[in-house]
Amino acid sequence: MSKKNFSQHVLNVFASHNTTHEQISQLMTDVALNREIYDEATGRVISKAEANQKIYNFSLEILGIDKNDSKKEMRRAFRDHGREFFDIIEDTIDEVISTGFGNEPWFNDLVESKNINNGDRQDFLVESDAILAVAKAGVSHHDHILQRIGKGERKSIPTSLFVVKIGEDINKYVLGQTDWAKMVEAISKAYIRQIQEMVYSQFSAISSQLPAAVIGTGALTGHKDDFDAIIEKVSAASDGAEVIILGTKIALKKITVLADVNWGAKDQRDAMMNTGTLGIYEGTRLVEIPQRYKDKSLADSAKLMSDKKLLFLAVGNGDKPIKFVDEGDSIITEVTERGEAGGRWDDLMSYEVQRKMGAGVVVGRVMGEWTLP
Repeated sequence: MSKKNFSQHVLNVFASHNTTHEQISQLMTDVALNREIYDEATGRVISKAEANQKIYNFSLEILGIDKNDSKKEMRRAFRDHGREFFDIIEDTIDEVISTGFGNEPWFNDLVESKNINNGDRQDFLVESDAILAVAKAGVSHHDHILQRIGKGERKSIPTSLFVVKIGEDINKYVLGQTDWAKMVEAISKAYIRQIQEMVYSQFSAISSQLPAAVIGTGALTGHKDDFDAIIEKVSAASDGAEVIILGTKIALKKITVLADVNWGAKDQRDAMMNTGTLGIYEGTRLVEIPQRYKDKSLADSAKLMSDKKLLFLAVGNGDKPIKFVDEGDSIITEVTERGEAGGRWDDLMSYEVQRKMGAGVVVGRVMGEWTLP
């Protein structure tokens, strides 16, 4: 944000804390991402607790709030200065969300991402004939568009508006019941879960397009040759490309019946002890997709990824099957007016973070699947 857009009230708070917008934004980002925290105002490295307290004091002054204020006084403060507070933290939340995606190992292995806010194009070049599965923009990401696209075509991934409600988190933060890092972490985790749900459901959609020759079912015991044949077919159909096997930890553990771990290499035995999976099956890399739940029921029906599916995917040449577009511009806005149902927490307004994102799965090479009992 340009300095000329700040009100005199905000400029006075910056001056009283001997800081700038850039410095306070960097401090907020470092705390949220658990980096070493260098405080430019004091010229020294400070602890996370000290940084959280500094951010908290700054936030209250921007809002014109004392934590001992009445609910009525807090409501008035948010009315008068809430927009200025959100203007300061929106850029920080953008960076934390973006970094949060990149820190997920499966994301780095499988996802080609573009951030339009950083000047990236929204479309992707497909190097070979492929199947593209994307969520329908603006509706449930369990609804899909499946299409075949030719070699050298560019395809855009449509984006939809995703929303995370943060009214309760802000309320707890203002009252000193949670710190800055926890509030921002809750926001970024919520977005990461939404992206995972989109991607997982699309893997399920595209697997329905596979030829019978690369589909296996049943227990793996006694079917090693059939299992190995799928790996070979997927690789051969992709000009000898490396094949990886994707699945949840529960699904990947089932592969151990095909390998005598006691006679395996030391690093395989160590992998089983440390991660619960082999890590590599006879030269084929195993990539765990972390399980997530749609809700807090923890019921099997609420799982985002089936524990009975193993996916065989040809990779290489920098080609990643998941295409992700992030418009990179979070907006924090009021949701409801006072008096409307669900409109307030303890007389504070309800707020939400809005962000446009989209994801698709492009399989330009043959993909395989094994369904476990």
